[in-house]
Amino acid sequence: MSFLLTEPQCSTWYSAFYESSLNRLAQNVCTAQDPITVCLRSEADLRSDSSGVKTWIELSRQGKATAGGPGWICTGLDLLCQEMDKKFPLPLDFELSAAHLFFWHKLERCNYFLWTVADLLMRCEPLDGHCFRNLLKNPVPDGGNWQMFVNLVKKYGVMPKKCYLPSTQRTTKMNVILRSKLREYACMLHAQFTFNGNGCHLPDLIQEMIPHLFKVICICLGEPPKVFTWSFYDNKKRYQCLNDLTAVHFYEAMIGCKVNLDAFVCLGHDPRISSSYHSNYQVTNSSNMMGGKPHRYNNQSMDVIMQIMVNSLEGDKHVWMACDIRRAFSSKSGAFSLRSHQFDLLFGFKVGESLTKAERLDYRASRRDSALLLTSVGLDTLKQPVQFRFINASTMGESSATGCPTEQDMNERDTEALKKKSVKPADNKLDAEWLREYAFEIVVHEKFVPPGVLHAARIPKWKELPAWDPMGALLN
Repeated sequence: MSFLLTEPQCSTWYSAFYESSLNRLAQNVCTAQDPITVCLRSEADLRSDSSGVKTWIELSRQGKATAGGPGWICTGLDLLCQEMDKKFPLPLDFELSAAHLFFWHKLERCNYFLWTVADLLMRCEPLDGHCFRNLLKNPVPDGGNWQMFVNLVKKYGVMPKKCYLPSTQRTTKMNVILRSKLREYACMLHAQFTFNGNGCHLPDLIQEMIPHLFKVICICLGEPPKVFTWSFYDNKKRYQCLNDLTAVHFYEAMIGCKVNLDAFVCLGHDPRISSSYHSNYQVTNSSNMMGGKPHRYNNQSMDVIMQIMVNSLEGDKHVWMACDIRRAFSSKSGAFSLRSHQFDLLFGFKVGESLTKAERLDYRASRRDSALLLTSVGLDTLKQPVQFRFINASTMGESSATGCPTEQDMNERDTEALKKKSVKPADNKLDAEWLREYAFEIVVHEKFVPPGVLHAARIPKWKELPAWDPMGALLN
């Protein structure tokens, strides 16, 4: 059965379109302006839409969002900054280096890709199969997940941002080179496997490939220092200088002694019929290093997740959250809200409201793509969450998922910040209704998780999800 467009049909639609003066007005406006922006409700209208917030629960410590790397790394570092020893007199502008973890993520991801190719070859996966196609689509992505962040921090530690200023070379061009070499190396591994009929020589071949990839990353980014000196003026304007530090020692002394990353629990919300609540799920090939943790989560209802988030924020602990920002019709000013746009006034029908959350996942209309750090919650008179506040550099234009800022960029940004010192920073909010529809995963401390949920999350059994499942999408 087919439906061919004919000239009489198009003529009928054309005539009907121009019979309406509103269609002519909408056409004139949208040919000159962004149609999504045109549908945005006015600021006055948005303010008049009462959020119902009665009481805000603010955390005792906040700060500016980490910048200079992919959002999932920056948000993870924001969480670590909040967990640092509060007795230590940190500088007011203190940030951890996202570029440091990004460097090692790139190297580890290259190694992980080559060994994954070898594993697929050993399992006789066809080269034109879904597994190989998905892996070769982007061999060394910038994106990641919470488990990747934990893998990096545990192995390589953290360091202050000022102790590792990345090279002037943007990572976009480096990624082009790495992708080219990795696909070339994948071809070589396949040829070697085909020639020998087994994978006995693949490990030796991979060991010869890795140094070349390390060389590319070092040339483009500059290698992070193994030992560094951290000098700064603390929050009382006293000069401090710490010598002979390593990233691992810095992490253990400043953060590791206060927080155990293994004590955090990853909970997801996947309402699709194919997924069941209280079950654990693992995404195939979702790590960034050999021997590292893959992406795993325990699936829970949104009501359970909401209450856990409120418990954590009431307990003075931040919540790491993975959500869909890029595909949501969000407001540039005001909160992320389901009511921020009125498409029916422009087009005569609603947009983005017909599909349920499960249907958006099934039809690839939504997926997790960004990480936020929730810092406070607004409760109504019934103690139900109405709005949340968050910090995230990428939503404020301070972070890049494709490159790391140079020292010159940082100086220019500091100059602009001084010029705008009197301007009040944006208040990043999101409605609880929006969060229910576009949040897919949270990471919280285990002490805020109910015993039954925690027990289910700790069971060492999980269902496998393919690498291309939307719940396994990498965060930028």
